[in-house]
Amino acid sequence: MKRVIFLLTLATLFLCPRLAAQESEDTAPMWGVRAAFDINIPGDWHINGGNVKMYKHGYGGTLGTVCNLYLGKGFYLEPGVSLFYDSYSYSDLGVTDAGGNIFAIDPSLYKFGLRVPVVAGYSFGIGRGAMSVFTGPELSVALAGKVRLDDNEEDFDLGLFGPNGQNRFALSWKVGIGVPLDSWFVSIDASLGVTDVYRSEVSFREHRVSVGLTKYF
Repeated sequence: MKRVIFLLTLATLFLCPRLAAQESEDTAPMWGVRAAFDINIPGDWHINGGNVKMYKHGYGGTLGTVCNLYLGKGFYLEPGVSLFYDSYSYSDLGVTDAGGNIFAIDPSLYKFGLRVPVVAGYSFGIGRGAMSVFTGPELSVALAGKVRLDDNEEDFDLGLFGPNGQNRFALSWKVGIGVPLDSWFVSIDASLGVTDVYRSEVSFREHRVSVGLTKYF
């Protein structure tokens, strides 16, 4: 997984300049800055043949750069690199101290990390306007994250990652639509979790819906 992320990151950083030398000015790669508002939708835990609703949805954001490579006849490829911040909370979970007293209800958690999406798209006209559809894989690596507790007098382990915790690496699949507006691109997409988040007998996937705005230069 680490090798795949490394190779995709290198492709994002070096593919655009190399192709630019081969393309005409009309089809030259376009660099862009993308920001998105994310709605995080963690799935149920799957354990011992059953499902458990463990989390509520949460919110986050993404900020990064993309490179749009025109392939001809309306098709394009767009790799990118971005930083992300995700958060969501537990559902109907009470944290108790040594005396059995509940001192935290539905604590939240957060993750901060790097994402490398590589999507392929197709642009077409609708009446006097235009629209694009796109899809492709997205690799994520969490650089930091923990559970938030207002009061941690019991010295709980608040880390997310470890042998029995969450995996820092995750693969998802993006599907979305967008509308170009001059040098801007407004989009909405869904990222469906492909790999399990937990590194134990618990299995669950993270999904996300994003509303994005891209500015090309």
